[in-house]
Amino acid sequence: MPSRMAPVLLSILAALAAAARPAVAATPAQIELHGLKAAPPIAFSAPENAGLDALRVVHPADAKAGGEKLSLTAVAFPKDSGMTDAELLDYVKTTFLATSDAGKPVERTLLGKKVKGQALEKKIPSPSFAEVYVATNKTGDKVVLAFVFPASFAKDAEATISAIAASLKE
Repeated sequence: MPSRMAPVLLSILAALAAAARPAVAATPAQIELHGLKAAPPIAFSAPENAGLDALRVVHPADAKAGGEKLSLTAVAFPKDSGMTDAELLDYVKTTFLATSDAGKPVERTLLGKKVKGQALEKKIPSPSFAEVYVATNKTGDKVVLAFVFPASFAKDAEATISAIAASLKE
């Protein structure tokens, strides 16, 4: 009788071992905001309307208001908006980020072009950091990208913003 049990026990042990193996993490979904697509290394929520031609995604995807570790607000502007890139940055900072801080100049490559942006600290609604850039698409329309994150997520935010910038496409 023990010899007949061996194959059954081996089958059970193999099934348990397979179930105990960690699942391979799924690749986070691509995000699309105002015709711009990116492949972030972390999962974001589905885009939500943030008013005034703005869309917003947050990480973690199921974060409640105020509980996000990283948010990305994308605000669309037509090429004939009459505003310079500097004015677009200022408008988005005051309207969507509740700050008028001048920030420090930063640079990233978006859509194959080096763009100047601003890195700044925010106090409202809670202390956090932000980076803001203007991406210009092939038609000349612009999308201002505003990333916001707390100091505790700064290292992960940098890696995520870099990945989004590198993968950003029309």
